Amino acid sequence: MAELLHAGAWAATAVSTCCAAASGRRLRVRELVLALAMLVAMSDVVLGWNLLAPLGWAGVLLLLALVSVAVAPGTRSGSSADRSASAMDALGAVLMAGLFVLMSGDPAAATGAHGSHGLSASPLIGLALAAGGLFAAASVHMAVSMRMPRPAPPARVRVLRRAAPLAMGASVVLMAAVTLA
Repeated sequence: MAELLHAGAWAATAVSTCCAAASGRRLRVRELVLALAMLVAMSDVVLGWNLLAPLGWAGVLLLLALVSVAVAPGTRSGSSADRSASAMDALGAVLMAGLFVLMSGDPAAATGAHGSHGLSASPLIGLALAAGGLFAAASVHMAVSMRMPRPAPPARVRVLRRAAPLAMGASVVLMAAVTLA
């Protein structure tokens, strides 16, 4: 079951990355680098490439999420949809990083305990599930309420822009479900 959930999360991440790259918006290197890093991290975990340990991917994703929001020239002058998309991308990376930590199989790393000292990751799993559900709800809200720039882009672009947050939300929910499997 976990393999199917992982495969679904990987596919959703791939769809989100493709939508971000092909949505017709001007190319934003920060967003594309973050999306590609999430795709490579998921590919590493799902396909067993073993490029980095899950904790290593968590660190990479956290660093890229921080960089993507900290070094955001023109963010305040951009459209609200673009600012929301950047924030959702960074939040998705942070949630994925947390899920990689939980899925690492190291309860001490997941709980911050040395040698785990009797602590379990179960409260963190509940938190991850709740955060994943809230992120998915926010993703749906974002996709439904997203304003399109004027003049209206072609239908293909509108679909891609709305599909990106939906796919990212699906990926986070499926990854959170892996923690239960």
